[in-house]
Amino acid sequence: MAVALRLVCDLTNPDAAAYHFAMIKTPPPNVLIAVTCLLAASIASAQHCRKIDIDKSSGFCTVPDPKLTPGEMDASLACVSNQDRPRNVSDSEKNAILAAYGYPASKKKSTGEYDHWLPHWMGGSDTAKNIWFEPHAGKYGSLAKDKVELLLWRKVCVNKTMTLDQAKAAYLNGWTKLLPH
Repeated sequence: MAVALRLVCDLTNPDAAAYHFAMIKTPPPNVLIAVTCLLAASIASAQHCRKIDIDKSSGFCTVPDPKLTPGEMDASLACVSNQDRPRNVSDSEKNAILAAYGYPASKKKSTGEYDHWLPHWMGGSDTAKNIWFEPHAGKYGSLAKDKVELLLWRKVCVNKTMTLDQAKAAYLNGWTKLLPH
């Protein structure tokens, strides 16, 4: 009786393509089936994404699902400091955001952050229309986006070399293109 290891793909876990090895009493699966499973799982983690918005280094989307997080801002609040306008997102709102994106409530918060799609400094709201759970992983994870947000904040709020509308347009046209090299 031959015992083999078979790759079992878990597509119920969209935040990371979850793979498990299971002991089975059948011959090993066809390599093509394993590759198909791997591909399907990585696509499942970025279902709402256009191909151009998928971080190839992590498989995660670099933008939120526009149906769930279209973005919302009040331009009159642009450049207001975090001290004068503290962030205000409750735990129940955070759990609702996780659920909307198909993440379990037990999602490890150390793997990402609740982030504003339209940055807080731009006047981005603290509502579900503007908050998503953004993964840290990959070349274009949350830490990379934070660098772009800081760069634009400096240009708009400190140096005044760019208008808020110009910064918003550049950001929405593809924030990953704005990363300093």
